[in-house]
Amino acid sequence: MVNSRTKPKIYVRKAKSSDKEAVFNFCRKTWSWGDYIPKVWDKWLKEKNSIVFVATINKVPVGISHLTIDKPSEVWLSGARTDPNYRRMGVATAITKKCLKYAQVRGAKIARLVTESNNKAAQRVLRKLGFQPITEFVEAKTENITKEVSENSRWAEVKDINSAWAYLQNSEVYRESAGLYTVLFHWYSLEKEDLEKFVKQRKVILHENSKGVDGLVLIDNASSREWREKSLQTCYIDGDYTAALDMLKFLKNHCYTIGIQKIYAFTCNYKPIVKALDKLGFEIDEPTDIVYAKKLV
Repeated sequence: MVNSRTKPKIYVRKAKSSDKEAVFNFCRKTWSWGDYIPKVWDKWLKEKNSIVFVATINKVPVGISHLTIDKPSEVWLSGARTDPNYRRMGVATAITKKCLKYAQVRGAKIARLVTESNNKAAQRVLRKLGFQPITEFVEAKTENITKEVSENSRWAEVKDINSAWAYLQNSEVYRESAGLYTVLFHWYSLEKEDLEKFVKQRKVILHENSKGVDGLVLIDNASSREWREKSLQTCYIDGDYTAALDMLKFLKNHCYTIGIQKIYAFTCNYKPIVKALDKLGFEIDEPTDIVYAKKLV
């Protein structure tokens, strides 16, 4: 432990397997239940399009951050942790600067990350580093998987891609979402080729009115794969209250039919959609998730 009045030299380098014990020790009490870092550490070190940086003081690991290159132009920062004994010493700032420099060298144009709305300390650091909040997402969940009847919702087909994409280009929710969707707390830009992949994997629910598409939901089963449970998550929800309610009924009925036991809902903090989730018995979590971005010029 270093006296908080001192200004120790902080070094940031690529993580090594031998850092594991020290890192796991200061991640042990991140939340009341612990931390997910021990579960992903080995995978992170092996991934081709990612890197883990470690900050050290006197050669002792005191902080980490994980960076993934999602697309040639964008990177995602996650897993930022600082040893409680070394906070307020510039550790997080030093690691984040290293991540941004690495991203620039790799040709990225934008960096993004997420923090909870009640994490004021992290938000102060991010603003000092030039990050700006771009969207706010709400988390919700339900284990009340019931048989439901929807009226105007169905699975999207390849022939629907152009009309669904055209809908998104004029969608208020798409703008409020900063054009992003999320899978397991990792936000990605939602472009036409991404929508096409979701459609081809039968992971898009469409809602239509007399004029055409007026809502859609993207889903994924990553939560089932990662957490070894029978669950699904929404990655993106778009539409007014009526459309959202009908699509969520379609989703609940689908889950009921195939034996899914839990639905995690992620959506832009758009009141009509949140109201629809609440109407169907989803538990709305607090705090919300604030996505920050920084342009890398």
